[in-house]
Amino acid sequence: MSNTELSDHQLLDVAKAALREKDSERAKLLFAEFSERSVARDKARVAKDPV
Repeated sequence: MSNTELSDHQLLDVAKAALREKDSERAKLLFAEFSERSVARDKARVAKDPV
């Protein structure tokens, strides 16, 4: 399953599991993807917000 097929919650769970498995490089990439999604979601929310 690719990262795009995972919901944000699932992505975060997979990243936490990678940390528990001591796979820090994979966890780092997954947390970066989660962060990028979060920023994109917040930017979209701000863009829709009336001034």
